[in-house]
Amino acid sequence: MYTPEEGLPAWQDLRWETETWDPYEDSTAAGQYLIKASNHRPSAPVEVLAHHEQMNPQIPGLTGDGVRLTFVGDVMWLGDSWDNFALPVAGLLDGDLRVGNLETPTDPDQSQDIDELGLFTFNAPPAILDGLALDLLQLNNNHSVDVGDDGLEATLAEVESRGFEHTGVDAHARLAVGDLTISFLSYTWGINGKPPSERHELFVVPFGHLDEVVDLSSVEADIQRERSAGADVVVVMPHWGFEYEYYADPHFLQMGRRMVMAGADLVVGQGPHVVQPAELCHVNEADIEPAVGVCSVQSGGNSRTALLLPSLGNFSTIQPTVEVQTGIVATVEVGPEGVLGAGWEAVSTITGGDGHEVHALTDLVSSSTEHAGELGRLRAHLGGHWERSTP
Repeated sequence: MYTPEEGLPAWQDLRWETETWDPYEDSTAAGQYLIKASNHRPSAPVEVLAHHEQMNPQIPGLTGDGVRLTFVGDVMWLGDSWDNFALPVAGLLDGDLRVGNLETPTDPDQSQDIDELGLFTFNAPPAILDGLALDLLQLNNNHSVDVGDDGLEATLAEVESRGFEHTGVDAHARLAVGDLTISFLSYTWGINGKPPSERHELFVVPFGHLDEVVDLSSVEADIQRERSAGADVVVVMPHWGFEYEYYADPHFLQMGRRMVMAGADLVVGQGPHVVQPAELCHVNEADIEPAVGVCSVQSGGNSRTALLLPSLGNFSTIQPTVEVQTGIVATVEVGPEGVLGAGWEAVSTITGGDGHEVHALTDLVSSSTEHAGELGRLRAHLGGHWERSTP
């Protein structure tokens, strides 16, 4: 139970992912939503604030043990610097497997002019893929069919021709990483109100529907199938959340715990375009009671530790505020007993010498009070003790 916030301005309560209104039809609400995109929703119910204040110090720092996974958030349409935008942060992507969400089609045969494509519609030159020092791409999100099934299939071809693994279109991924078998299951809340793909399965789960208990049976079945198939670690990557909100709504925290109960070790979300605090969850620890500041679930089996990262924010973007231009690279160590340790490093998209570039936020603070302020906010928001570049 939690205490709903009251007295919020109308724009803070607008949530596209509830699918209760259509920004293409309701111009007044769409205008209010642009205010939310520029100003964000910084608050949360008092219980959520108290929970994360107590939870943040519990997130374990990196230990040097286990298999190391690196995750970045939304790789969005940029406008320029397609094949070199992320070079300045390539050294931060040092996991045994590097994972990100590609939030744009890459069809070379359709327009890449964002003005021509229209509102909320993307298509990037395939060269954006050449700028990604990643191994596994999530391809199902609300922009997957921005330029139709043809665009989705062209994106698949471009991704595969460059040797990327991928998840979220027709199948999930199960990969050998070090001495572990790790499954990466990915889902999306929707596809921006467009008709469903006629040719491909995109694993749509209506995560944002607040007026119902969201049916996670397909997700739970997938998790259990992967466990039965021999996965040592299961990672669930939901494209979910409410955009531009600094805290995950309790609705999403509850669903994350349901995924953990089903057998997930790691829930790594994206979609809100801002960074949200993490949650450590104890699984099958009978002597740990759930409470504010404590996540503890029972699912049967051995005890393990799970981690929820509801939103990593953006990895790259041309959106206008520093909070949205900034995301985190999350490093997570995993083993058969679940999560062993974690670390974060903030990155931010700026206008650099060759156009838009992604830089470590710590490299920007000496010359920008705005970036210095954002780094301080994130340290308080997430907990500075597990930041890789410690204060």
